[in-house]
Parts: sequence; structure tokens; C-alpha cells
Amino acid sequence: MRLALVGTGNMGQAIERLARQQGDEIVARFNTAHPLPVHADVSVLNGADVVMDFSLPHVVRAHIDAYCRWHVPAVIGTTGWYDQLEEVRRLVEASGTALLYAPNFSLGIALLKHILKQLLPLLEQLPDYDLYVHEVHHTRKADSPSGTALMLAHLIVDGLSRKTRIETETQHGRIASNALHVTSTRAGQVFGRHTIGICGPFDELTLEHHAYSRDGFAAGALQAARWLVGRRGFFSLDDMLHEWLHISSETNPR
Repeated sequence: MRLALVGTGNMGQAIERLARQQGDEIVARFNTAHPLPVHADVSVLNGADVVMDFSLPHVVRAHIDAYCRWHVPAVIGTTGWYDQLEEVRRLVEASGTALLYAPNFSLGIALLKHILKQLLPLLEQLPDYDLYVHEVHHTRKADSPSGTALMLAHLIVDGLSRKTRIETETQHGRIASNALHVTSTRAGQVFGRHTIGICGPFDELTLEHHAYSRDGFAAGALQAARWLVGRRGFFSLDDMLHEWLHISSETNPR
């Protein structure tokens, strides 16, 4: 693949390193020192097959508008813009291009989501169990809570009737019973740790994903890019994973 890399921070560097190992070519790079010229034409991407955007929340929407105008597939790993999902969906579909977004490209997080979805119907029948979400990231992370933590929180609120809203602020008094508390810590060089706590009157169950490095995220993002090329539409990582699981179940029936 010929890739345009938008955002050359730690994640962008991990993608570039792994892409080169896989035989892919980085044909364009943009960052805060050399911003993506969103008002230029598609030639600035030097013939890239797909854009990998791991930039910053305050610029990513303008980037997406440009990708749609240029009709170039884009993988978006930047978070902090999900309040505009439906608006972006309409834009992508109207333009006839392709966009895949995810707050986290780790296969481990995908497994965690699957486990959580299976567990929530059981917890619905166990009202004494309360839940929380906590995430830890490095001090340079731009958004808080992380997009992954909010994604997990929305799964819980959507799947558990006793939790009807997400609370991300510090609580200096009693928290409402219908609020799901989502908290964050920023420290050192932590790549990412997401914890779901399930607290009962006599015990606690903890589901946790701990990323050892950024390579797992980079590998997932590159897989998403390969899957996206040649498609049209607005996708999440779940769409790719569901297709893989469907093929796997047909190829390897039990």
C-alpha cells in the first residue's frame, strides 16, 4: 500500500515502522510542523491509496472534510470528535468515499468489547453489582477520558438499564446510582490501560486490557487500511471484525 501519514507522533511512528516492515510505502507525511493543507488538491497526498490519520481532535474534522472532497479512503485513529459521528457519516456517504474510525485498533480491546457485551445481560439480573470504568495513559495524551473508555462506557449504558448516564467529572459527594463513573489518570509513558470494575456486595470482578506497546494498535490500523481500500461507506472497526468472524465461522465450522 501507498500510505499518507497524518500525525507523526508516537502512534504515527509505530505505524510507519511496521508499515515499512510489511513492505508498504509512506508517500506523504503531515504533522503540526507541516500541517495537512486541507484547502489544496489531492496531489498533496502523492498518490496515496489510503490516509492514516492519528492527528489531534481540533483539526481532524477539517481533515475528514478534505478526504471526502478528495475521494481518498481514510483510517481515523484520532478521537475527540465523536459528537459529530452522524454528520460525518452523511458526509462520507454523500461523497462516495470510505472512512473507518476507531478509538482503539487493538484486537485485545475488540475481545474485551465482545466479553462485555456477553456479560451485560447477566449483570442486568444482578442489581447489587455496580460498575465503573477507569483508564490510564501517558502524560502527552490530548483527550480525557480516552475515546476507548467512553466507548466502553457507552456499551455499559446501552446494555444496562440501571445505568442511564456517564459521569466523567470528579465526585466530591455521593454519586447518583444511575451514573456510570468514568475516570482517568495521566502518568509517565503508559501506552494504555483500561479497566472495567464490577463491584458486588461481597466481591469484585475486574476486566482489564493493558497494552504493552503501540505495535498492537499499529498492526490493527494497517489491517484496517488494507480492508478499507476499494470499499465505499462509513465504517467502524467492528464492521471489519464482524466480516472476519463471519468468514472464519464459514471456513472453520464447529
